[in-house]
Amino acid sequence: MEREVRTEIYLSLLLLGADPMLLGTIESMDDKELLADLRNWNEAKRLELKEWLPTMSGEQLQAVQQRLAEYESLRKSLKKAA
Repeated sequence: MEREVRTEIYLSLLLLGADPMLLGTIESMDDKELLADLRNWNEAKRLELKEWLPTMSGEQLQAVQQRLAEYESLRKSLKKAA
């Protein structure tokens, strides 16, 4: 991945309040390692969000359910394309 693209992704995530461990991953790894770690991080975050769903309500619950649905839909599309 071009360094400029990686830097812009890093800055975007930084402004969104991304986890410092995720930011460190983006900053320090080569492309192959980065892809594997990001996939692992995404799956762990998905599971964490699903675990917390019963504690949520209202707009927060709807927002997280929507994010999970979008994630899972895109993940399915990527698997089909592979």
